[in-house]
Amino acid sequence: MICGIFALVLAVWYWIRFFTRYPERTVRDVYPFFRRIEGEVLKAAFRPEPEDAFRTTLSAAEFKKWQQKRIHLAMHLCRDISANSHLLQRWAMYERHEKGQLHEDTVREGLRGFQIASMHARTAALAVQLRLRFRLVRIALLPMLPVPSFSTLVEHSNSLIEFYHTAETLADVLSKVYGEEIHENIFAVLGMLDLDLDGLGN
Repeated sequence: MICGIFALVLAVWYWIRFFTRYPERTVRDVYPFFRRIEGEVLKAAFRPEPEDAFRTTLSAAEFKKWQQKRIHLAMHLCRDISANSHLLQRWAMYERHEKGQLHEDTVREGLRGFQIASMHARTAALAVQLRLRFRLVRIALLPMLPVPSFSTLVEHSNSLIEFYHTAETLADVLSKVYGEEIHENIFAVLGMLDLDLDGLGN
């Protein structure tokens, strides 16, 4: 009975969201909703190197609280990446389905790659956020275990950063088609373009 009520409420909620969703996402509908993410801040949020210094200078309780705050910050950035990637994905879909015939073949192929890159970034953000959430659960339910380190998340976080960097780079390239004004507006909200991917740890 309870499960049935929950399923009904969930179905109604998705029905409401479907019929009140944002209409087509043109290029002018991207930058007003975009959440700027600084590339260096994103990279630093997932680096495990600061942990050793803080582990030696803080008490066990203080270090655990510090690490919890880092996890929450990383989750916040993942939510922003997911939201931005959804925006970019919807924009790419609009360009492909509504205006695809107006573009050259190379641009249409680029749009497909743009949509895929945005989907990859969104999926990676959700996956990393889930792993971070499990770390918070572990800290809360199993306090006798060592505080989880970001070192076990390096491969996943690097993939997330690379996917999102690709999506923002392609957004910058595509916006140039619409002229200088539009490109400047898009460029102003993109924070990953100057990020040095060679600096990512392995």
